[in-house]
Amino acid sequence: MADLDKTTMVRRLTEVLRLDTGIVGVKLYKDRKDLPRRPYNWKINICQQVSAARYQGRASAGTPDLMVCAIGAACTGLIKTPERFTSGKAPLGRYVADVEAGRRFMANTYKVGDAGKVYDGIFVAPVEGFTKEDPDVVVIYANPAQVMRLVHCCLHETGEPVKADTVAEAALCSSIGFALKEQKPIIGFPCAGDRTFGGTQKDELVFAAPYSLLETIVENMESLLMGHGQLYPVAPFNNYTPTMVPAYTMQPEDLEDK
Repeated sequence: MADLDKTTMVRRLTEVLRLDTGIVGVKLYKDRKDLPRRPYNWKINICQQVSAARYQGRASAGTPDLMVCAIGAACTGLIKTPERFTSGKAPLGRYVADVEAGRRFMANTYKVGDAGKVYDGIFVAPVEGFTKEDPDVVVIYANPAQVMRLVHCCLHETGEPVKADTVAEAALCSSIGFALKEQKPIIGFPCAGDRTFGGTQKDELVFAAPYSLLETIVENMESLLMGHGQLYPVAPFNNYTPTMVPAYTMQPEDLEDK
């Protein structure tokens, strides 16, 4: 298949999987001067940026000094992970019973910032809005059945599993960091903050992948589509005879001409 442009890839994924919101691209910058636009002059969270991109098609930039969510910034490498997170103190009493559980909880939250500050700016926009350069990571919000198909698209040629976030902390930002640094797809369970500030719905999961994988996902989706005919929704099996209560069941006398 010839190289696919961003608009075509987004259109096909959206059509076949019937996604409710747009597909979002994320790019991290080591120098904020390279950001394609200026950040807002008020503080926001990364989940708000992603929400604006997927619901409204809006692009936005952010820098760590104009952010509220410290764990989100740490996950994406915009700051060095603060000690209150690495020690396990931050989630104490909120998510975990003691500091040791908190330490393990945070150790299981993927954070680029564990290795120190790496980036100084983030740009978020609909994937098709990246006209001059490619995003680093693609983010898709979808329900479990749609994510199932995304997983199938990832493993179609390799059979390799897709990792899932199992602690549900800073899942959006953690997934962005994982996809960027590990160059692998991941499924995240949106955290309370994403639901509060990003408007994430109760039936949504977050799927993130390196942008370099997007074309493969779309091509594999087309291959799967040829075999299945329809990927989403999964059609129920209707070729069977049902049983109903007697009063609503067709009786022999109901067929008699009277």
